[in-house]
Amino acid sequence: MAELLSQTFPAIRQRGPWGLWLRSKRLLLFSAQIALALLSPRFHQAPLYQRTAQVLCSSAWQTLTSYLLACTLISAVLTRLVTVSAASYGLSHLALEGVLRVFVIEILPLAATLFVATRAVPPALRHFAQASVRRQATLADVLPCVLGNATAVLVLAVFAGILSLVVAYLVVHGLSPWALPAYGRLIGQVFDPVLSLVLLSKIVWFGFAVGLAPTTAVLETQQTPASLEMRIMVRLLFALLLVEVFFLALRLF
Repeated sequence: MAELLSQTFPAIRQRGPWGLWLRSKRLLLFSAQIALALLSPRFHQAPLYQRTAQVLCSSAWQTLTSYLLACTLISAVLTRLVTVSAASYGLSHLALEGVLRVFVIEILPLAATLFVATRAVPPALRHFAQASVRRQATLADVLPCVLGNATAVLVLAVFAGILSLVVAYLVVHGLSPWALPAYGRLIGQVFDPVLSLVLLSKIVWFGFAVGLAPTTAVLETQQTPASLEMRIMVRLLFALLLVEVFFLALRLF
C-alpha cells in the first residue's frame, strides 16, 4: 500500500523562525520526492498517463486555439511597434533580433506559465485543500497534477514561440521568400545551443513550479481554504520569481 503523504511529511506546529525553517525544509523535501517520483519507472503506468492527459486537456488543449490567437495578435502588434520605432532611429536591422530576445525568450514562457497557473491551479488547489483528500493523498494522487500542468506550460510556450517566429517574419517581410535564409541565420544566432538549453530548462522549471504549487496543499493541516489559497499563490509567485532571477543571472554571467 502506498504511504500517505500526511505520514511522510507530518504537520509542523512550531512557530517563529525555527518553525519557518522546518516548513521550508519540508517543502523542499516534498519537491525533491515529487521530482524523483517523476523520474522513477515505477510510477509511469497507464493510470498516471490517463489522469495526466485529463489534466493536460483541461489546462491547455481546451483553450489552445484562443491562447495562440491572443499570442498571434500581441506578437504582430509588438513586432510592428518595434520595427517602426527601430526604423525611426536607423536600427531596423536590430528590430527582429530584439523581438526574438525579448518577446519569444522572456515574455512568452512567463505568459504561458501564468496562463496555466490562473486556469489550472485554483481548481486543483480546491481539490487538494479538502480535509479528506489531504489525509489520504499519496504520490500517485499528486503526480498527474504536476506532470499534466508542467506539460501544459511546455506545450503552450513552444507552440506560441514557433507561431511568434512566423508572425514576426510575416509582419516584417510579408509573404516574400527571399528573406528566409537571412531570417534562418538570425534564428540560429539567437537560439544558439546554450541559450536553447537555458530556455528549455527555464520552461521546465516554470512548469514544475505551476504543477507542484497546488499539491503542496496536502502538507497544510491547519489552514482555512481562503488563507491556504492565498498562501500557495504567493508561494507560487515567489518560486517563479526565483526561477526567473536565477536564469537571468545565468545568462548574464
